[in-house]
Amino acid sequence: MNMSNLKQLSTRIKSVKSTQKITKAMQLVSASKMAKIKSQIANSNFYIEAISKMMSAILSIDMYELSIEEQRFFNTVPNKANLLIVMTSQRGLCGTFNYNIIKQVKNDIKELENKGEQIKLIIIGKKGYEALKRQYVSYIDSYFELPKIHDENLVLQVKQKIMSAVENLEVSNCVIYFNKFKNAMTQIMTRQQILPVAKSQDDSMIDNPIVNLVGFGYKERGAKPINNRRATSDIVGESKSIDYNYEYEGENLISNLINLYVNSQINYALLQSRASEEGARMTAMENATNNANDLISKLVLKLNRSRQAIITTELIEIIAGSEAV
Repeated sequence: MNMSNLKQLSTRIKSVKSTQKITKAMQLVSASKMAKIKSQIANSNFYIEAISKMMSAILSIDMYELSIEEQRFFNTVPNKANLLIVMTSQRGLCGTFNYNIIKQVKNDIKELENKGEQIKLIIIGKKGYEALKRQYVSYIDSYFELPKIHDENLVLQVKQKIMSAVENLEVSNCVIYFNKFKNAMTQIMTRQQILPVAKSQDDSMIDNPIVNLVGFGYKERGAKPINNRRATSDIVGESKSIDYNYEYEGENLISNLINLYVNSQINYALLQSRASEEGARMTAMENATNNANDLISKLVLKLNRSRQAIITTELIEIIAGSEAV
């Protein structure tokens, strides 16, 4: 090996070290962002769970108590489009984060096409749009770029799209695809139905007088009409009547709950998706940093061996020359 090859090795080592600094910095930035988003998720979890259980409680009341417009959010409208909301990232370098979502969406679209059903797509994130627009451009109803930080305006825009589609009888159901955060190394591809509203798996709050919508004057299925708005609570065998001040009265209550529910589901999915993205990117950059470190070690070893070989060759030549003299 000559000196020019040594120079090439030295240049490559410098290049890999420079790249390693970038991947390490990206790893630290993603770790910081992930921690902040996890805090946001923790702060919003109780609210989101409470809203979901309140919506589940509505299923226990007589649907005839709801207006026709409200009933649309609890029943499937036949022969209408399936609304698929796809959440991906705006940037790459996050492993299989986007691949898993896009693969599942394509599989589901294929199944719906085989059944002859209509499809509408709302895509959030540049990577998802780029992956789906070539093949399914006719299905794309809306595309939203993902801002650098969590933005409530994006949540509101997506919610308005969903509400408008349901109110105008354009869709029969709404499903959202996102990566659910488990830990930095594990993201769970999640397919969650938003509409029509499904019964919650945990009904622990439905018996709570604050959540039980019978207390708001709505009639339970199979029960006699209720004319008052006083919730009852049994405490140690004693029945007491409790007055609550409700922010929304009468017909506005369910409509506002529906708005809050859809908003909370979009917000939840976005937060989970962002945390998963940063976790996936942090892991990918950590692996890249470790790989760079291994590569540097191999290149340094190769450089040292090459130098040793050159020195040995020169010594042999010097010794041979002196012996000839």
